[in-house]
Amino acid sequence: MLSWLGLLGACGAAPANPEAPSADLSASDEPVVFSFPGAGDSEVNSATTRGRVTALVFVTTYDIASQIVLRRVADAIARFTPRANAAAVVLEPPLYVDLLPAYRESLSLPYPVVMADFATQQGQGQFGGIQRVPTLVVLDREGREVSRSQGSLTPQEIEGALTRASRRSR
Repeated sequence: MLSWLGLLGACGAAPANPEAPSADLSASDEPVVFSFPGAGDSEVNSATTRGRVTALVFVTTYDIASQIVLRRVADAIARFTPRANAAAVVLEPPLYVDLLPAYRESLSLPYPVVMADFATQQGQGQFGGIQRVPTLVVLDREGREVSRSQGSLTPQEIEGALTRASRRSR
């Protein structure tokens, strides 16, 4: 099912994280402005995510821990109230953008899968350096970064980050 994903591993994307997760690496008082393209005309950006807590998961498609966290985020946002946004942000060369719908479908994700922009891939984008995958960044309703966690996160850690972001927005 995921055999084509192994091919993407040879592309030199960000390395996987075999270490334990670390949580709440940063929080900000300023809204983050971002725009990540998807396949076709799809896009996830700071304007479309405002008004709801948003979970952005920075991943590589060939990393098993990334795939597990993406599924756990899908489960968490399905249960979370009030409703929350989510998106997978792939840290791989943009030439693979056409494969994003297949990746989303293979994992049965109910949220968009988009490509990180060049600046983000180089560690110079609005989210700074993404040192490990998966990295979960949670934004509050105003688009401010509330938490950043790395590694294979538990469902409870994901739900806790969403809850903290929801409380901050009130």
